[in-house]
Amino acid sequence: MIDSRLSKQLAMLIEILKAQSADFRRLLNYLSQGEEAVRQADVKSLLVICQEERVVAGRLQELDRHRSECVKQIVGIVDPGMVHEGPLRTGDLSAKLPEAMRPDLDEAVEALRGLAEETSRRSAILRSAATTLCRHFGGVIQSVNASLSAGSTTYGRRGRIESPDVLHAMLDIRR
Repeated sequence: MIDSRLSKQLAMLIEILKAQSADFRRLLNYLSQGEEAVRQADVKSLLVICQEERVVAGRLQELDRHRSECVKQIVGIVDPGMVHEGPLRTGDLSAKLPEAMRPDLDEAVEALRGLAEETSRRSAILRSAATTLCRHFGGVIQSVNASLSAGSTTYGRRGRIESPDVLHAMLDIRR
């Protein structure tokens, strides 16, 4: 009876871990799209990608809640006295299981761990690049505002703000 309950809970845990891995792959795909959007300075695309990432992150949070509950159930089957000792990491659960049940769990945990680490690393890089891009745009806007408020009102041929004394408030759009 315990083996069938344990097998069922373990199969459910492995399915949860595989679903989390799939969502982390989706996040990595969105991160690739985000990196390209930053390279192209495409802020609109970056905002859309961020919204899609939030949906996946919400799903990951829900899956993580289910994973924690499933681990708690398995610990309750394997070692009922440990349930009250505090949270047990999924990777540490393997040592509590019979030898025959470990390989699939270990494989799913390692795959998820690698994807989570890669996602975290690339997300930090993208966040830094997006922040730099936003600062750059902010600086450009401040520079243009400062130049325009100092009396300049037009752009010249080379994209530079020119004095109204020189251009007589004209905008050259031939090029």
